[in-house]
Amino acid sequence: MLQAGIEALFGRNRDGHRTRRIFHFRRRHHNHDSNHKNEHDELAKFFLDKPNVEKVLIHDSTFAFGSMQGWRSTMEDRHKHLIPLDKHSWKSWSYFAIFDGHNGVDTAKTASEQLDIHLLNTLYHMSDKKHKSEQSSDESRGSSQLDLDHIHDAIKQTYFELDKYLRKVLKDESGCVCITCLISPEKIYLINIGDSRAIIISNDGHVLAHTEDHKPEDPAEQERIHEAGGKISKSCIGGVLRVENQLAMTRVLGDFAMDKHIVPPMADIVEYSRNSLASFIVLACDGIWDVMTNEDVALFIIHRASTYKLEDIASQLLEECLRRRSTDNMSVYIVKV
Repeated sequence: MLQAGIEALFGRNRDGHRTRRIFHFRRRHHNHDSNHKNEHDELAKFFLDKPNVEKVLIHDSTFAFGSMQGWRSTMEDRHKHLIPLDKHSWKSWSYFAIFDGHNGVDTAKTASEQLDIHLLNTLYHMSDKKHKSEQSSDESRGSSQLDLDHIHDAIKQTYFELDKYLRKVLKDESGCVCITCLISPEKIYLINIGDSRAIIISNDGHVLAHTEDHKPEDPAEQERIHEAGGKISKSCIGGVLRVENQLAMTRVLGDFAMDKHIVPPMADIVEYSRNSLASFIVLACDGIWDVMTNEDVALFIIHRASTYKLEDIASQLLEECLRRRSTDNMSVYIVKV
């Protein structure tokens, strides 16, 4: 009953986005039986009576980050950025990542603390293996000095290794999705697991590249899950599709109570060459994408880029998503290319 009640909060707006409808459960349905009241009391724990609109805003000359708890009763997003990625071989690289937690925050918190460490180990291993005799470890390195035939596979394997680490240290059944961006002097790598998303936009508001969400609606994901022995279904009429009647995303870190063959930490990578067309990179959790399309976000930023500072644009974007009735946690990076 609880799951069906949660599904009742979900609908679709005319643009096809998921929209959550908030109800003040404790103030309604006084004449229903005690079981119905208990169900609504349980549902009310997921949401506040009014949104928490306090923002976290971080910025420097090249990026801005903004987050807001919104209607959710807890803030389960985490984030991290490193500029530079390190002070030695990868001092010309940058790193940005958002971790959208569910069922608790431990997975998102631990993953945010560990992912960059695992990625750096992978990059050092690849580079040293190929160039150990050619350059010192303190020399800055670019994508062209890596084995590009294997970099995608190595990065993907890094997320599986991170997931193994999480299994050893987590003490709850939480999980998270993740959107990551690595920026080298020559390349931009957008790396995603789940339904957080990244886009690269031009200075006239065109979306040049973007990640694809890992959602149960995706036919390829449906085929993969069915082959792994899993199932996708709706728990109630009008509800969203869920994996094993639990997750509304198909790839995750954590969630060890589930079969990881069905919901693996399997990243996809979009590689984009840095060029004069690219103006901004945007990374955001689904609290943003639930109510705005890629094009909506691109135009929102570009229309303000010549007038406002990046941190002001990030702040205004959070407010706009709340106005559009996003009821999830919201986090966003806006990065100058």
